[in-house]
Amino acid sequence: MSSSSSTSRRGFLKAASISTALFGSSAPLLAQETRKSAENKGLPKKIIFMVSDGMNHGALSLAQHSRSYFEGKQTHWTTLYRERPVVRALIETFSANSLVTDSAAASSAWGGGKRVNNGTLNMDPASSQPNETLQALLKKKDIPLGLVSTATITHATPAGFAANVSSRGEEPEIAAQYLDREVQVLLGGGQKFFSPELEKKFSDRGYELLKDRKALLATKGDEKKPVLGLFSSGYVPLTIDREADAKLQETVPTLAEMAELAVKRLDALAKDQWFLMVEGARIDHCGHANDAAGSIREQIAFDDAIGAMLAYATAKEDVLLVITTDHGCGGIQLNGVNASPDQGMAPGIYNGTTAAFKQIANFKRSFEWMGNSGAKLSGPPLGDYIFENTGVRLDGEELKQAQGLKSGEIAKLFAKRHGIAWTSGNHTGELVEFCAYGPGSHLFPGFMRNEEVREHLLQALGVA
Repeated sequence: MSSSSSTSRRGFLKAASISTALFGSSAPLLAQETRKSAENKGLPKKIIFMVSDGMNHGALSLAQHSRSYFEGKQTHWTTLYRERPVVRALIETFSANSLVTDSAAASSAWGGGKRVNNGTLNMDPASSQPNETLQALLKKKDIPLGLVSTATITHATPAGFAANVSSRGEEPEIAAQYLDREVQVLLGGGQKFFSPELEKKFSDRGYELLKDRKALLATKGDEKKPVLGLFSSGYVPLTIDREADAKLQETVPTLAEMAELAVKRLDALAKDQWFLMVEGARIDHCGHANDAAGSIREQIAFDDAIGAMLAYATAKEDVLLVITTDHGCGGIQLNGVNASPDQGMAPGIYNGTTAAFKQIANFKRSFEWMGNSGAKLSGPPLGDYIFENTGVRLDGEELKQAQGLKSGEIAKLFAKRHGIAWTSGNHTGELVEFCAYGPGSHLFPGFMRNEEVREHLLQALGVA
């Protein structure tokens, strides 16, 4: 062995010895320093709790792949992991009666601190009595709550922080409870669940009412008025459809724009503390539909909201930013694709994957939109319609399978082209991602049950 090789080997062994002493087998130094950094900053005055509803690691990965490959940059989420002292954890997502939760039970675990049965919101499964919601506790402390969502604002996830109902479908009742319980900021879809009479009650209580993007962008963020913004009858339109429709771009705000107004308004309303929940709800809906392109665009829109909230939190330095999901949905994954001879590539393991993934950029519309507008088509007109909106040309036999544009069937046909496939159209039961950045993030352990999260949030706000 040469002298230089010997020196190199001794240096490697010394470094390895030092690393073992410092890091240990299960407690990396980086994780320790991350928590120390957060602990030294004390506790936060404000919490932004962000939820990418229905997101598994496959959806998170595909958004990163898309930003990296098509835009030449990283997602805000992965950049946060790469550059900031972030505390990460895995979350077990069970409900009281199932290994696979629905969004109502999942949000109730956060908002009520207890696991409940699927389909219910903050109702004790044994006694059928209401559990104390986060809003009820915060109201006692004069701490305002804000809820932002791309679903109906009365949908399961936002409702889990403020409502008590035996069925998540009782959205008109949830809307009324928001008024009675004085949720200060409400921004999302769901106009149909707020009757004219209820809207008048909100107005009479001093709420500013917003109905479109123009009004949202024009309003003064620092005005000391609670706000109710309803930007669609039902769910807020999917991002992929908004991007294809100039009118929707004019009338419907993005999740990032709603979140930016929410933090400004809460700052104006609060003495010094507040809590905001921001939900990218429609990742879950794309999972149920097995809509790969729709899922990626929704996750990227959520990532844009992360960027906006991260910029706010960094500027203020008294904000705890939490980013997580309630459960997976659909089991989306990018699978390796072998190149075929007609692609002009030499045979090789998975070397057709990049070319296949590239095709996802040709999708212009969601399955939801295509199903609504093209369900009656068949034969060549259906083929032309699909090609126009996706760039995928189906053969005659495939067009028979695509008849009616049933999402599960058409997703399988598309998966042969772009390599993105699904395990089902249902929620999934994997452990999910959780991260916290800023003061108070050191309070979260590396593994939690979903109902344990609320206790740490309350500790962070100093109201536990």
